[in-house]
Amino acid sequence: MPAQHKAPQRILCLYTGGTIGCAPTPLGLAPKAGILRPVITDLLTQENNLGITLTLREYAEVLDSSSMQPADWLRIAQDIDAAYHQFDGFIILHGTDTLAWTAAALHWQLSQIDKPVVITGSQRPWLEMGSDAPANFQRALDAVQSQRHAVMVAFDDLLLPAYAVKKIDADADAAFAAPNWQGEWPRIKPGEYQFCPLDPNLNILSIKLYPGCETWLASSINTQVFAAIAIETYGSGNIPDHFLLKSALKNAVQANSLIINCSQCIRGEVRQGHYAAGSFLQEINALAAGRLTIEAATTWLYTALAKKTDHDSLRQAWQTAAHMV
Repeated sequence: MPAQHKAPQRILCLYTGGTIGCAPTPLGLAPKAGILRPVITDLLTQENNLGITLTLREYAEVLDSSSMQPADWLRIAQDIDAAYHQFDGFIILHGTDTLAWTAAALHWQLSQIDKPVVITGSQRPWLEMGSDAPANFQRALDAVQSQRHAVMVAFDDLLLPAYAVKKIDADADAAFAAPNWQGEWPRIKPGEYQFCPLDPNLNILSIKLYPGCETWLASSINTQVFAAIAIETYGSGNIPDHFLLKSALKNAVQANSLIINCSQCIRGEVRQGHYAAGSFLQEINALAAGRLTIEAATTWLYTALAKKTDHDSLRQAWQTAAHMV
């Protein structure tokens, strides 16, 4: 059977750093510019990639993703938005450690984008024998040529919505999953793409509760003014009955901080008030994350608070976001 050739595609590929382009150094693996161009060029000569015109742009400073900051999330989104009309799709090569954070941040900033945006990387450098990088990059190429328009993560033969992914394995090729995703992709309305840049300068606290953290966390909340706080609570949205912590959270709300209640569990839903231990967050009008991850909630705050400040509008916007999963 003859090979089916896909329609010509103009693809912009941004290499931001990460394991996929790493090389050995005396201190261990580190991202290095210039490694990927020849191997990507070679991959594009394969028959199933005929018709692709790919432009590779390597950032001047390629980063280990553990060094990625909100300003980097903004820069990647700005680069995609600036090139929106020149390309049919976009591939982002990224380190795996904070890939889920960048993916979620791009989802919110590239609202209703009606072109494919695919984030991928690898667990082992492309030039290492047996690397997963070529297969992941090919998966990204296939995804960006598909009819699915969304911000997506392609990894280990999986294609997942960017807002739902989590890194679940530090070693295996199957590094990412969307454990709380119900299987429905967001509906994109053609022609309604809107660039919604985040504000990297917002003072946002994203924190995971653990037994014994209550006193110092209360002190931290009381000594700063946060635009918002995203808390990974226990189970279905519960917090300890700790006077200082509850007082600090109440004070934060009175100071106009927005609070999102996320679960530490990778599956299941936040249901504030289902247990008495979760009723306090309901009382202070914290937003329940539902099935959304801490990555999705935190990056949503950076984006939503950049354009809205009144809590009624933010709550309405959050209800729409939280029902995606």
